[in-house]
Amino acid sequence: MSLQDWGSLGELIGAVATVLTLAYLAVQIRQNSLQMREASKAAKTRAMDSTVEAFARYRSMLVNSDNAELYSRGLESYVTLSAVDQIRFRSIMEEYFFAYAAMFERLKAGTYEWGVWQAQIEGAVGALESPGASEWWAKRKHLFGTEFVSHVDSVLEKRNAT
Repeated sequence: MSLQDWGSLGELIGAVATVLTLAYLAVQIRQNSLQMREASKAAKTRAMDSTVEAFARYRSMLVNSDNAELYSRGLESYVTLSAVDQIRFRSIMEEYFFAYAAMFERLKAGTYEWGVWQAQIEGAVGALESPGASEWWAKRKHLFGTEFVSHVDSVLEKRNAT
């Protein structure tokens, strides 16, 4: 076998190796894409589970008749509540709005659906339209992220404009 034959054989082996490498990479990319889709689905499921848990804590606070009565009075007027009742009302409202703030962060991360968020935020905004919750929001919104506060305020403004 001549040197030129050996060179041709080397080129053939190199071409076959290149094709095999490309085929292997294509299989790996496909498997990775499938794993990424599954991971995304799992993250969205965890996000929904976290949301359900957060709102379950809020609802469990209101099952107590004393808290439900306080919540009702607080929605009427936060500033006229006693100092102790303001603390209790704040706890209820903060539990509620920290759940929304966490949902908003999941929305920004892409693990929460925009359509679901739009339906959910209506509940928060609806609460803030009451006089007491509005007073609470004015005094306590600094506890939440600026993007979340801006978003909630813009939804409130749009609802009040109509």
